[in-house]
Amino acid sequence: MTTQSNAAFTDPIEELRRLAREPYEPSKELLRLRHRILSERRRAHQSIIERVTKQANVDLQPIYEEAQRRNAIKRRYVTQAVERLEAKAFEGARRDKERFHRVRSDFIRTFRDLEQSTPQLKFHQPIASSGIATPGECNYIIGSACSPPDPGGYEARADFGPDPVGIWLFPIIKTDTGDCDDSRDGSTLQDLTYQMGPPSSSFAVSSVRVDLIANGVATSVFGEPGGIFEECSNKYVHSFIDMSLFIAQQVNGQWQQWPLVSDRLFAGQGEYVKQIRLTLSGQTYPANIVIRKPDVGGGDLLCHLQIVCSAGACGADARSGIDFRHADLGMFVGGVSLLGDFV
Repeated sequence: MTTQSNAAFTDPIEELRRLAREPYEPSKELLRLRHRILSERRRAHQSIIERVTKQANVDLQPIYEEAQRRNAIKRRYVTQAVERLEAKAFEGARRDKERFHRVRSDFIRTFRDLEQSTPQLKFHQPIASSGIATPGECNYIIGSACSPPDPGGYEARADFGPDPVGIWLFPIIKTDTGDCDDSRDGSTLQDLTYQMGPPSSSFAVSSVRVDLIANGVATSVFGEPGGIFEECSNKYVHSFIDMSLFIAQQVNGQWQQWPLVSDRLFAGQGEYVKQIRLTLSGQTYPANIVIRKPDVGGGDLLCHLQIVCSAGACGADARSGIDFRHADLGMFVGGVSLLGDFV
């Protein structure tokens, strides 16, 4: 989804999107190579099974039927356990949403005069937004001609919702790998672009504050890894939420961009079903740039905020997910403030 309210900023917004997305876009050539390798492995494995079955004169059908029956029992058990744990985590997340926003409203009410007296350039409502959702995908199934494999289920959405004082993001990634031994990670990428005219006096930025509060649930249940691996690792980060922030100003007719913030808000390791609690409204990030006034060539300003969610699953019959869409949860963004002083 893409919305745009000012065509004059189309080109610089697209350039900011390109810069922000670049670290998360895989090489198309390497993806093609990976698919080729996996396809060759699948054909080789299938050929081995067929030759062994033929030479040994063994009927594999009863063996696979018994394996399917046992897998179905295991899947029901895993599904029931995950649903019970997620229900508990969702309930806690809903309570935290109400509490966090109540605290935020009270803070704004109490310190409104202090905030207004602090020199800052504040971006409120975005002029453009964009969301890309890429569901996970099955790369490789050992399988057999005797037993049709279950490739699993994969879902991803990157929805937005309005708010009088900001905007809501509702990313969701859900992956159930089924019989898939190797699967691609699911991801969502959402960005908001804000705009304002140049300040009357040049402004030295010393820090950045992002007004963001989020309540969601993350799930990770390891499956049975294929290949030479005996178990999935608890050490590597298989799921994450990243935030990045860019500022652009038109200087003497040319757009200049500065990356100001790059922060990992959530890192998923091991197995879990838990809440994701993000509260950045009182936090600041250091910065060191100067926003120019018109007398020294300064023009319009753009602020580009990007949120990336990614969730990976390990092995067959694994579950993974990041969910800000369930019931009344979500990720609220109230705006971005550049703090500093006029010079």
